[in-house]
Amino acid sequence: MIINLVKQNKVNFKRIYGASSSIANIVRFDSRRVASGDVFVCIQGDNHDGHAYIEDAIAQGASIIIGTEEDLLKSFYRQYDDRTFLVVEDARLAMAQMAVLLSGEAWKKLITIAVTGTNGKTTVAAYVRSILNQLLVRTTSIGTCGIISSKEKVDFFKSTPTTPESADLHVLFKQLAAEGEKAVVLEATSIALEQKRTAAMTFDVAIHTNLSPEHLEFHETMDNYKGAKLKLFDQASSAIVNLDDEGMSADILDMYRGKVLTYSLKQQSGADLAALNLRTDMAGTRFDLYADGKSYAVHTPIFGEYNIANLLAAVGTAILLGFDLDVIVDVLGAIESPEGRFEVLEQFGKRKIILDYAHTPAALDQLLDAVNTIPHHRLIVMILGVGIRDFGKMPKMAKTVEGRADEIVVSVDHPGYHDPQTIIDSVCKGFSDSVQNVSMALTRADGVRLALELSQEGDIVLLTGGQINGAQFVKGKAVPHSDHAIIQSYFEEQSAEKIKSTIS
Repeated sequence: MIINLVKQNKVNFKRIYGASSSIANIVRFDSRRVASGDVFVCIQGDNHDGHAYIEDAIAQGASIIIGTEEDLLKSFYRQYDDRTFLVVEDARLAMAQMAVLLSGEAWKKLITIAVTGTNGKTTVAAYVRSILNQLLVRTTSIGTCGIISSKEKVDFFKSTPTTPESADLHVLFKQLAAEGEKAVVLEATSIALEQKRTAAMTFDVAIHTNLSPEHLEFHETMDNYKGAKLKLFDQASSAIVNLDDEGMSADILDMYRGKVLTYSLKQQSGADLAALNLRTDMAGTRFDLYADGKSYAVHTPIFGEYNIANLLAAVGTAILLGFDLDVIVDVLGAIESPEGRFEVLEQFGKRKIILDYAHTPAALDQLLDAVNTIPHHRLIVMILGVGIRDFGKMPKMAKTVEGRADEIVVSVDHPGYHDPQTIIDSVCKGFSDSVQNVSMALTRADGVRLALELSQEGDIVLLTGGQINGAQFVKGKAVPHSDHAIIQSYFEEQSAEKIKSTIS
C-alpha cells in the first residue's frame, strides 16, 4: 500500500529524510525477514542494535527505515535518497504505530481483551476463548500455548514465547479479522507492556489476575514490575480486577477511571462476582456463584481454587461484553482448559499424571493445595529451575514443595546458556538438610522419565513448568520437546518390556 506519513499522521516522528509518501507493505524488525517494500525498524535488543543492520535491510528492499540515531539515518539518506528515513524518539512506539497503520487498524474490527498477571494468564485466556466461542462469538487466544482460533491452532510465526511483537501482532489481527474471528484475547506480559508491544491500541477489556515476584532479571525491582503491568489499564475501556490479590488490585482501583468489575473467593470481599462454598469431586468443582444479589449453582470440570478465580475473571469478561449471567452459567459445565494447565492424563496404568505450567513459588503453592484435594496414594512432584528466568526464586521453589510430596524430582527448564547442574544446585539450596526424598535430572526429558519411574499405580505424578512453544531453549536454540510424547514413549517401552519378559 502507499502511505503518506505526514497526511495520515499516525506515526510520531521528529524528522523525515526522503519522500513522505512511500510504498509500505509490512513492518519488520529483523533485517533477515525484510522484503521489497517493507518497513524496517531499528530496535535495540538485548544483544543487538537494529541500527547495525540498516545496510542489510536496504539491500533486502526496505522502503522506509525507522530509527532513533538521526546522524546515522541522515548519512544513509545521502547514499539512498530513493528511500525514506524516519527519525523517532521511541522506536518501539513507532513500530506499533506503523504496524497499526499498515494493518488498516484491524484491531478495531475485533473485540480485544488482554490479560496480565504473574500467574493465570494462559488459563484465563483459554477460559475467555471457551466461554465466548460457546456464546457464538468466534474468539482466538494468543499466548504461551500459541495462537488458537475458534476452529484450530493457527500456524503463525511468533518471535516471542507469549506476547508477539507489535509488528507481528497487527498482521495477526488483520488475518484473524479476514477469517471471520470476532474477538481476540491476548496474554499481555509485563515485558511486552514495557516494550510497547501492545501500544497504539485500546483494549475493550483488561483483566488482572495477581502479582508476585517474577521477571526481576528484566525489571530489577517489584515496583518496576508492577508499574509495567499497570500500563495495560491506561489503554483499556473496562477492567476486571481480582480483589483477593494484595499485590496490585488496590493500585488498579486507585488509578483506573473506566468501568470496573471485581471478583473474589472471599465472602466479605464486596466483589461484584464471588465464588463460595467450593467442593471438589472427581469430575471437577462445584461452587455457588454470587452476583447482583443472586446465587447460581455451578459445576465445572476445573480443579483448584485459583482456577475458579481464573474462571470468575473470564465470566466477568463476558458480562462486560454484554452477556447475561444466566446464559454464561449455562456454558460453564463445558469449559475448556488450556493444554498444560492442570491437564490430567489418566490413561497410563491407573495413575494420574498432571501437567501444570506452575513456575513460580506462588503458583506452585496453589497447585499443590489443589492436587492434594484429589484422592491418591503417593505424590511425586517434579520442580524446575528455569535458566532464562530469575535465579533468586529457585530456592523458593524447593521450600514450597518440601514436606508436601512423597518424592521430589529437581530438573531444569530452558537452561539457556547456563550449566544445568548450576541451575539444579540453585534450586536445591532451598531444601533443609533433613530432606531425603529428592532426586535430580539434568534435562526436563530425563526429569519426566525419572518422575514416572518413581511412580506406582494409585499415585499422582505432578510435572510442573515447561509448555513453552513445544521446545526447550538451550544455548540460543529451540530444541523440540513434548512431555506428552515422552510420557507416551515411556509407557510404550514399559509395555514392550513387560511383554518381552513374559515371553522369555
